[in-house]
Amino acid sequence: MSFNSPWLLWFLFAAALPIIIHLINRWRHKSIKWAAMDFVLRATKETKGVKKLLHYIILALRAIAIIVLILAFARPLMGDFFGWGQASVKDILLVLDRSASMNARPDKNNPLISAVPSLVNTTFEQLSDSRLALLESTNGQTIQIPEPQTLADLSITKATDSGADIPSLLEKTIPYLETCSTGNPEIWIASDMQITSWNPESPVWAQVRERFNAMPIPPTLRIMALRDRPESNHSITLKSLQKQKDKLLLEIEILRYGDICNVNETLPLITSIDNVSTSSDISIVGHSVTLQKEIPLPDGKNSGFGYLALPNDDSPSDDIVYFTFTKKHTAQIAVNGANNTITKLLANMAAPPGLSNKKSIQYNTSKFKDLHSDDKSLVIWSGNLPDANEEKIVRDYLEQGGQILFLPNDSASASTTSFLGISWKAMEQAPKDSHFQITNWERKNGSLRDGADKTPIPAGKLQAIKRKCFTGKYTSLATWDDNECAIAQIRVGAGQAIFLSTLPKYAWSNLADGHLLLPLVFRMAAEGAIRFETPNHLEVNDANLPKSTTDTPIRLDHAQEHRSGSLPTAQAGVYKIGSQIIAVNRPASEDDIEQITDEKVLTLLPNATISTMHKNQENSTLVREAWYIFLYLMLISLLLEAFLCLPKKLTKPFSRL
Repeated sequence: MSFNSPWLLWFLFAAALPIIIHLINRWRHKSIKWAAMDFVLRATKETKGVKKLLHYIILALRAIAIIVLILAFARPLMGDFFGWGQASVKDILLVLDRSASMNARPDKNNPLISAVPSLVNTTFEQLSDSRLALLESTNGQTIQIPEPQTLADLSITKATDSGADIPSLLEKTIPYLETCSTGNPEIWIASDMQITSWNPESPVWAQVRERFNAMPIPPTLRIMALRDRPESNHSITLKSLQKQKDKLLLEIEILRYGDICNVNETLPLITSIDNVSTSSDISIVGHSVTLQKEIPLPDGKNSGFGYLALPNDDSPSDDIVYFTFTKKHTAQIAVNGANNTITKLLANMAAPPGLSNKKSIQYNTSKFKDLHSDDKSLVIWSGNLPDANEEKIVRDYLEQGGQILFLPNDSASASTTSFLGISWKAMEQAPKDSHFQITNWERKNGSLRDGADKTPIPAGKLQAIKRKCFTGKYTSLATWDDNECAIAQIRVGAGQAIFLSTLPKYAWSNLADGHLLLPLVFRMAAEGAIRFETPNHLEVNDANLPKSTTDTPIRLDHAQEHRSGSLPTAQAGVYKIGSQIIAVNRPASEDDIEQITDEKVLTLLPNATISTMHKNQENSTLVREAWYIFLYLMLISLLLEAFLCLPKKLTKPFSRL
């Protein structure tokens, strides 16, 4: 138990006064033998034990009354956060969640995180001789705070547009705990309890518990759960961006929660390109809506930046999304196979005439070892599978993020070799006047997924007279109408290999019509080209952000949330870092409003104390004085003592002699 005036506890010795007075009174009286009283003493002997116990109870109540009066003057501390207080708290480490969700304004005015400095400051006013250190979620560095009153003025206690990783932060507290000067340190965790920040499935939790328990005195864990949320909210996310010759095609998703989900809304959407803004109205129905946004570009505009923004609400961090666009680099596509009509068809389909951003190269299988695959986004392999000499080269290419599309040879026999455990069976031919047809394919993910407007690719138009099915273990991307696999996939490192079971020859199928083959080749080429592009869409505080000791990031956009001196490690925006222009956005995980429950927290940190704090609570402190409770106890003790001292009522009146 801790007190605001602990020096008054020396007066607890005064509780001995009733006992001392009782003993003195006993010493003042001397016992004298008197024969006439023997009869009276014998008569009262039966009730002497009860009276003696009653006297002891009265004496104890008087002592208790003095004790609780002194404790009340010493001003004891209590509260949900501390219980009955904590003795000798010397080192306190504040772990502060600065994620984007802490910027929510449940009271319509101030961000949620602004409640933390005042809570900590008023608590430190109640404690004495304690030291405060801060570990915040952006830089992961522990710093000493000389005066708790300065917390509100520090930039490192403000909300950011980044995410948070609570288990990793707690892991970083261990070096500090091991160097604490006292053996009773405490960790205070201030968080809005967003489940993505707590990441309960992280394996780091087990390591943290193990290392805490291994300490001679495990730290005391106290959690300030800032669970307030705005009553309603909108958020906007950019799902995809494509640059065409004279326009941008953007797919955006808008989420809503709260009572507004039941209302059809019309909101203004601000669109900005190179800080030139326009506004248009959008209609929103239900919890979420996906929209296609087309932005015309001036002639010759090949690169730039911009943002899409909704009107600011009570959670401003998720009301805006930033992007950049550049001219696409030429995709190098290598077509491997015999110099025949199939190879020429595949080369023309991979890089149709008139497309300046794609280039196909034909080469013979025997020269594959001389091909520089490091700059190839896609390899189309027609004919026999790679042999033992080529296998390592092909595997390395796939490991680095390459894409390979394999087509079978046109012989009737099965493959004599296998690659990645897959080979083709012998050729099958459909019965007369019938054909094989694709009926099912993977429409949610992968290279056969639906388009941005949810329109499926016309894979069902593929019909085959001849086919070669597969042996081995693979993922099926499409199946024929008899449930045999039509397209197989194997992931290798960052790349993928896709195997087709028919050929683009009309004696085999109508694959050459391009209903399936054309989008498949285009998507594989685009996915393989990602590894050659400099990343220009990153998250706030991303480990992949360019680091330079000489170039200071320059913010380019003029968005509403623009702040002077903002950095991509803390604030979303469009930044120029050296020669690169990068769009930096909040992590997608920050749009998840689900909060971790107290029960789940206690499974992660079994000995933690959880206190729910409210941004607008009248008494913004983590501890409270409890002197009034002790005054009530004193009053109860004195009333009981007075009741026990009342004279006993006579049950029968005295008889007259």
